[in-house]
Amino acid sequence: MGELYLQNLQGVNCSSCGFLTKDKSYHPGLGYFSIINEPDLKAPPTATIGGFDGIAQMCRAIISAFDAILDAEKEVGVQGAGINFTATFSFAVCKPCTWFKKNPALGQMAQLKDAMNNPQKYGYTPRNNLAE
Repeated sequence: MGELYLQNLQGVNCSSCGFLTKDKSYHPGLGYFSIINEPDLKAPPTATIGGFDGIAQMCRAIISAFDAILDAEKEVGVQGAGINFTATFSFAVCKPCTWFKKNPALGQMAQLKDAMNNPQKYGYTPRNNLAE
């Protein structure tokens, strides 16, 4: 993920199509970047219906990708205001989630927030401060 995002920042194979301007700030047309769409249906596909291991695996995948994105930003030397990063969840209820087990999507969001604040709990050691 980090290498691919680095290529997006730099505009590899296309000098005028990267995410950054010449001064290494984000293009003003960029405000959000979706890390993954509906990870609760993909990473793994049983994240919301299996045991806690599935939702933990989903959270670990997202925070790992986010950490790699932050590394890529550092490597290229992004300047100025950053952009917002998001992971969009399905409207599924999350039985193995710790919070909001009966509320669609809220359980996944709360679990991801917990993973960003406590990555070690999900078996991940970040290189960056994910909660910042």
